[in-house]
Amino acid sequence: MSSYLKFTPISGAKNSDPLCYLLEIDEVKLLLDCGWSDKFDVEDLQHFKRIAKQVDALLISHADVQHLGAYPYARGHLGMSCPVFATIPIVNMGRMCMYDIHQSKVNEEDFNLFSLEDVDQAFDRIISLRYSQPTALQGKCAGITITAYSAAHTVGGTVWKIKKDTDEILYAVDYNHSREQHLERSILNAAAGQGLESLGRPTLMITDANNADVALPKRKSRDTALFNTMADTLRNAGSVLLPTDSSTRVLELAFMLDQYWAKNQFTYPLILMTHTSYHTAHFAKVMLEWMGEEMTRKFSASRENPFDFKYMRLCHRLEDLEKYPGPKVVLASNKTLETGYGRDLFLRWMRLNQTETDAVNTLILTDRAQPGTLAYQLYSDWENKNAELEAEGGEKPEIRPPIQYNTEFETVIHEKVPLEGEELEEFETKRRELAEREAQQAAIMARSRVIMEEDESDVSDTDEPDDVNLEDLLTTQFDLYVRDAGKSGGFFKQTHSYRMFPYVERRKKFDDYGEAIVVDHYKQASDIEQLQEIGTGANFGGGEDVEMDLNEPILPARDETPTKYISYEEKVAIRCMLQYIDFEGLTDGRSIKQILSRIAPRKLIIVHGTPHATEQLSNTLSSLEHFTKDVFTPDVGEVLNVSAATNIYRVKLTDALVSALQFSKLDDYELARVSGRIRFPDSTTPTLDLPSSQDQVPFEPPVFVGDVRLREFRKVLQAEGITAEFKGELTLVCNDHVVVRKMGTGQLLIEGLLSPDYYKIRSLLYAQHAIV
Repeated sequence: MSSYLKFTPISGAKNSDPLCYLLEIDEVKLLLDCGWSDKFDVEDLQHFKRIAKQVDALLISHADVQHLGAYPYARGHLGMSCPVFATIPIVNMGRMCMYDIHQSKVNEEDFNLFSLEDVDQAFDRIISLRYSQPTALQGKCAGITITAYSAAHTVGGTVWKIKKDTDEILYAVDYNHSREQHLERSILNAAAGQGLESLGRPTLMITDANNADVALPKRKSRDTALFNTMADTLRNAGSVLLPTDSSTRVLELAFMLDQYWAKNQFTYPLILMTHTSYHTAHFAKVMLEWMGEEMTRKFSASRENPFDFKYMRLCHRLEDLEKYPGPKVVLASNKTLETGYGRDLFLRWMRLNQTETDAVNTLILTDRAQPGTLAYQLYSDWENKNAELEAEGGEKPEIRPPIQYNTEFETVIHEKVPLEGEELEEFETKRRELAEREAQQAAIMARSRVIMEEDESDVSDTDEPDDVNLEDLLTTQFDLYVRDAGKSGGFFKQTHSYRMFPYVERRKKFDDYGEAIVVDHYKQASDIEQLQEIGTGANFGGGEDVEMDLNEPILPARDETPTKYISYEEKVAIRCMLQYIDFEGLTDGRSIKQILSRIAPRKLIIVHGTPHATEQLSNTLSSLEHFTKDVFTPDVGEVLNVSAATNIYRVKLTDALVSALQFSKLDDYELARVSGRIRFPDSTTPTLDLPSSQDQVPFEPPVFVGDVRLREFRKVLQAEGITAEFKGELTLVCNDHVVVRKMGTGQLLIEGLLSPDYYKIRSLLYAQHAIV
């Protein structure tokens, strides 16, 4: 019998909230993504808290906050203990993303929802996979196989295929149909006849409508608009701010701008500013194989790593910008402008413009961000202003121009400021009292050591650890066993006495070769050292190591200056040039419809998109003649039963029946149609036997089994001397008289005049199938 399938959106359905979905296959609960917003509001996890402990496995598709932001918190505080699966770049870049967002929150508020230790422990437990690597799940999930495929959009971005028995579920969200500077296109948009064989006609497909109502301009036009806007601002002595994320889409922008700077020999500073910019760039260097053939080809041809930036400068602190006075271009996290260096620079540069009237800075948004954020508010204002200008009689250009943005709005400012005056004196007093108590305790411990030991103890006969907590030892009572010295024991019956407490055996200071034993040489590396070794140990191309400075910390050293957190409301006057150019790296509405019609799922669930985009995509697909009518658009918390209507039964075939079967060969398989009589013996498994002479076996038309790929069939025709060319999508024209067309349902249709060519082509087509 087929599996029982249920689907429940936890977050991100008919809206642009973070993505999190529960897929139930029989008794197994699979969680698809585990996103959170960078506001980290615990109230957003109300639905997620109820199922966190019940999840049997988690699949992560992208390395940003919207797809994995809640994972460290769930692992550390909600009791999630299931296996987690992701590609290697998602593990590395996801860790950098959470490092950066954590440090951004710590810099502005007393953030304690999760710590860096929680991040490390969570990501250390992720099971990393490679593309096209089928992985059989274990334990309660036994029988389920998962496979990761390229989604593009981000490095390591994943389309998940989940298979159990005859059911195949395809989870594809946030994918990109076109090739970018550093990433190849998604496997979902592979050339006709290639790439989709293993993904076509799934039992269920879960996809998003994020850009279903958007028509993207050409990439060349967007690149030109971006470069022209930057150049105009820099020539007018202004600076440019591009808010972006810290680990994924930032790679496309950084690589593109560094190449443009190199081509035009610009002298303006180009800066990447995140808390983890150094290690993000170095992780990108060692993951070229995940970025497609174009990047590896460039590396092989020039022997220069494309992410060894020549003009891009990496900064960790706001103070670093003082090294680069004058006009500059800064890529800063975070793209929502709710936290991080992006928000800090936005507020700082806008305040600066209140007094300087000769230079106007420019803010370029490359992402619409999530509704309810500052970036989305600015995007909406930009769009409304352009719509007003177009309504007044102006033509709508392919790329809308920047606007002069002058407004005021109230916002809450969160800052971490040093202590002053009485607060500083009170803090110093408490710190001195604490230091005195620690000194007194240290003196007591020192006197105890004089009494207890002359040297530090090595591992005792009772296998006690080397680092004994002396304070606990002194305050704990023990029952001491003293062996009678008069009794003999041991192999040679020698007398042996046990020393009285507090005697401690002297530690062995030298090994058998006379070398001094240094304990530090045997200590395990810290988590950060292990993480740094990932980049150093990687070797890509020609045996040439990618250099990585291990002395560079992942995060800046902790500032010991006494500080406090403050929050206040302020009316901010904004004066800048505002522009939006789409570099989200997502499929647009036209391509989404084409890709879905080629995949032709039996059932489709649409999630993560505005209500308008979700409804528009659903209506468009439902109107297609050969597309499934089972299209669902659930709300958050709604439970969908999407079980397949097919049933599978197990029977035993008698020897007489097997001998009478006529098999047809198809690739490595042999197929036959079975007609017989079911008998129910005493055993639980029924038996299928030959029909008796009295049974009337109805006539059944032949069935063609097999999925013919038009590209492969074209080679067969050409080998037989028949010309065959593709004319349009999934249409093969043969000898200019016969057409072989693949329908949306996967069926093949052959059309043409009755002629020798027609019958020959039909025979060749039949030969590609097993006829039973």
